[in-house]
Amino acid sequence: MRVLIRADASSAIGSGHVARCLTLAQVLRDSGAQVLFACRVLPGNSLARLQAQGFRTVALPADYPGENPSLGIEALLPWQADIAALGDCLAAEGRFDWIVVDHYGLDHQWQGAARQWARRIAAIDDLNNRKHAVDLLFDQNLTANDRAYAQRALNPCRQLFGPRHALIRDEFRRVPLPINPRPARVLVNFGGLDGAGETWKAMRALADFTELEVDFVAGAANPALEQMQAMAAQRPKWRLQTFVSDFAQLMAQADLFIGAGGGTTWERAALGLPTLCIAVAGNQQANAERLAAAGAHVYLGTSEQVDVDCLRQATGFVLSNISLRQSLAQCSRRLVDGLGARRFAVALSGESLQLRQAGSADERLLFDGRNAVTVRRWSVNQALISWQAHRAWMTASLANAQRLLLIGQTTDGPVGVLRYDRCGTRAEVSVYLFEGRFGVGWGRELLARGEAFVSQHWPDLTAIEAQVLPANAASIKLFDEAGYTQSACRFERVLKDQNHD
Repeated sequence: MRVLIRADASSAIGSGHVARCLTLAQVLRDSGAQVLFACRVLPGNSLARLQAQGFRTVALPADYPGENPSLGIEALLPWQADIAALGDCLAAEGRFDWIVVDHYGLDHQWQGAARQWARRIAAIDDLNNRKHAVDLLFDQNLTANDRAYAQRALNPCRQLFGPRHALIRDEFRRVPLPINPRPARVLVNFGGLDGAGETWKAMRALADFTELEVDFVAGAANPALEQMQAMAAQRPKWRLQTFVSDFAQLMAQADLFIGAGGGTTWERAALGLPTLCIAVAGNQQANAERLAAAGAHVYLGTSEQVDVDCLRQATGFVLSNISLRQSLAQCSRRLVDGLGARRFAVALSGESLQLRQAGSADERLLFDGRNAVTVRRWSVNQALISWQAHRAWMTASLANAQRLLLIGQTTDGPVGVLRYDRCGTRAEVSVYLFEGRFGVGWGRELLARGEAFVSQHWPDLTAIEAQVLPANAASIKLFDEAGYTQSACRFERVLKDQNHD
């Protein structure tokens, strides 16, 4: 699979768009995909960072005819100029399976024109202020839902909405952090630029907490850097850094985070790190408020609303309240499990999923897969199956014309198993995934491919049903979303009206 990612970074835009696309790109590359980035050569761009991570890049111009540089980062770009520049760069590249665009300045017009290079288009959004003409629409905010985008999506598309899809790196998927009865360490970060001066505000608010160790991470471009360096130098328990190579480790050591409502929101949530949040941009407010209502962090307001004294009091209150910090950690971890990038990657690579009929050479693969603890836990027969019994079952299954045994696989290996047992014009389906494939969407892709396969294999089939244990919420949700109708804990998918000639 070949994927083109269109995103920009600059001193004004920040690096968040490229950073989250880089997380997605790394997961795609691990699964065998080829990824190319297209970025403008703006001041503060991330082209060198992408290249250092081993990704190919193409450089688009910093200036476009008709562009007004005084407009904010949410202003639309002259899309014709961007398409023309992209065309020059892609002349020798051929077609892509997907283009993923993460850009406030590019809307449905750009997306329509970009289809000349790709079969499918995916858009990453978090503002909901422009129209989209895409095959997949992504928004990781808690405010995202199909109603919110009803007037923005110009054609039916698959939707990946909400924090469970948050694009965060694997290093933030750690064992839940302990909540210390006596908190000792605070981490402060408001991004690299921090034009609102929130890091400097936090320093003054924390000045009286002499017993705390405090890590401040502020970019070299921070306008108050000299003042902060002077203040930090007077306090041996304070550390001010302009660059951190392992931010996840620094978060894991903290008892409280003070920061903005941007990309680190999801990293903090995945770790269960109690947070005081201040919105430093208009597009952060609604999501920050919803997360606070869900109990995932404490939202203090916008940078204009929060002064030094307010931040000082809030810090003291949260640090002294262990029950509050425990609740914040639990609620945030329930929202974000760290698998969002994998879910996005599966949604893109699902088209590459292939089904084949199992053969005798697959005996060991199916034996290990069926006996996995995670599979047996939700099987009707939960007993460990012996090798002898499995071989006899495989022999009988492969000789049974009323049984269809399928293996799903993609470029990076096998994904799962489908079994269809026919009775008259109906069939019962059973599905399980191999280790490492759980919870990211492969079950949905398997059922979709399996339905097409079995309908072609048995064209007179009228319905498919499934049996699910009552406590297996994940499977119940899977079949429900696949279009099956639930009756007790059995599901049925009608393929053909029996009364229809």
